[in-house]
Amino acid sequence: MSKFVSKLIRFTEHLVKVIRRARVPLFSCPKSKHTYRQYQHLAVLGLMKYLRSDYRGIVDQLHDMPGVMAALGMYQLPHWTTLQKFLQRFSRYRFDRLLVQTVKLFCIGNKCIVAIDATGFSNDHASKYYAWRTGTVHRTYTRSTVAIDANTLCIAAQHSSCSEGQGGENTFFMPLVNHTSKQLRIGAVVADKAYDTEVNHEFVHQCIGAQCMIPLRRSKTGVVHGYYREQMVDEFNERLYHRRSLVESVFSVMKRRFGSSVNSRLLPMQNKEAALLAVVYNVYRYVNTHTEALSMYVFYSAVLIHIPLN
Repeated sequence: MSKFVSKLIRFTEHLVKVIRRARVPLFSCPKSKHTYRQYQHLAVLGLMKYLRSDYRGIVDQLHDMPGVMAALGMYQLPHWTTLQKFLQRFSRYRFDRLLVQTVKLFCIGNKCIVAIDATGFSNDHASKYYAWRTGTVHRTYTRSTVAIDANTLCIAAQHSSCSEGQGGENTFFMPLVNHTSKQLRIGAVVADKAYDTEVNHEFVHQCIGAQCMIPLRRSKTGVVHGYYREQMVDEFNERLYHRRSLVESVFSVMKRRFGSSVNSRLLPMQNKEAALLAVVYNVYRYVNTHTEALSMYVFYSAVLIHIPLN
């Protein structure tokens, strides 16, 4: 009997383990029907993002996946509206707890380099051709700001918001760094010019005790204000700063693998969907890297066995 286990089943098993470790309550209410566990709903939603499907589609796909159903511990599938209502009532802060558990999957050393940046996920369901014919431009999108570890490329912290009415990217810099510092020992924080303020530099140096490598935004007069910003004129490390580009690689993987848009219509649901995507990415990253490492180990072990000893 073959011992091969697909990546999809390994992803499902690790996703279920992460959710169980986050201590998500089994049921939302003591008087509910207790037909399904909450971790099962969350795992199905994670599979929905992993397979780039929707509420209706993932239920149809799971009908033909007995191996995945067994990994979920489910013997019957919920109606697609059950998944939508579950995500609607599931608290946003619990996704942060899930993300913390995914970070624990990786072996992250001391004095790690944290890169921070933001990207946008389209929330417009109109086709580009329709927008071109009608001359309409959809300017709002769901903004996801993340802090990643530059060595493992895992997402350590994430915050999602609307692109309008909630401030710029700079608003979430300190909360993300503060949240990341509770999980990792930060050696340096790198970000682009959008985060260049004296307050951010001071927070990283004095509160976190790490380097802050952010290029200066030059004013028209050329005068640099602030103690730490003045230090950047002579002490800017170009090599360290270019580790920031790794966060763009993370965004590229997320959008190519899981899609560049969110399906929800309401803003709170869009934010939860973006937070769920960060959790799915971390589990995917862990499964993918460990699968490649295991394949290389098996390959070279087989080669060494057949090498004759003279």
